[in-house]
Amino acid sequence: MESPHIDLNESLDDALPKPVHIVTDEDMVAFREQQRLNPDAGPDVFISPLGDVSVQGYPNDRTPQHNGVSEILGVVQILEGAGIPCCMVAEPALIYYGTGRVMVEWIMCVPTDQLEAAAALFRAKLDTFEPFRPSALSRPQGMEHLFPRFKFDGLRLFFILMSAQACHIPCRPENIEYSPTGLPYPKLPIFAQSLLDTRNFVDLEDLIDGMNLTLDWGMENLDLEGTIDADWARWKANLLIGGQASEDQVPGWCANPMKRLDAWTEMVSDDAKKMRQGHKYLPSYETRFWKRGQKDPRLRKREYC
Repeated sequence: MESPHIDLNESLDDALPKPVHIVTDEDMVAFREQQRLNPDAGPDVFISPLGDVSVQGYPNDRTPQHNGVSEILGVVQILEGAGIPCCMVAEPALIYYGTGRVMVEWIMCVPTDQLEAAAALFRAKLDTFEPFRPSALSRPQGMEHLFPRFKFDGLRLFFILMSAQACHIPCRPENIEYSPTGLPYPKLPIFAQSLLDTRNFVDLEDLIDGMNLTLDWGMENLDLEGTIDADWARWKANLLIGGQASEDQVPGWCANPMKRLDAWTEMVSDDAKKMRQGHKYLPSYETRFWKRGQKDPRLRKREYC
């Protein structure tokens, strides 16, 4: 039996093109407002925290340029003008040091005894800064939700003020360096030490790969004597529950904290760096973020940090 002849060209020519709708900013504003007024509910409905007002801001907010660097620089100037030193930590600092992190919000470290004074500066400027609830994207076991958070008026831009104790960073001028845009960051040894001592190995591995740190660098710049700071971990556990944490609420590793040198040696080894690249391993890269022969990422012209 002979197969029927199908003229593909004729079928394509005769087909009516489907209209394509380009989603505009106005469409997104209308969608977010509809979701706010008529939220879905029910056990089978998952609502992404990405659409929450604590992440996206209000429907008519604008997205600032370059992660909001110029606006955050104004925050720094307010703090420093009041005699309060500060530095960026978490994602902002990791981006500064060459990692592939994505900016979500600015997290700033201030001296513990000046935290309330720092927050009061922005609560007194309600025409520019709105005190805001914690982000729906807060990290599991994170402490950010316990500290003052603010939103810029009219902008999709948030920042958090955290204490030096929470960051495990001695927030003093001699421990801070400035990017070409004028923003303060903890010096590299200070930042690396804080991540090591708080056992924040996810961020520390990113920092190691962002700056291609080595065993020798750590021996020269870090305190690798003793163990990771179990006392700080117990303090954090107390803070999270708002009282005295029981033993089962304290991280299990506190009973036998890892030696700093052992942790550092393991994470900076060539094998560890290669393993973190996984199936994306390229011989032209020494780490996930560091190409062979490249220069310090802080030397590049970058307007976003």
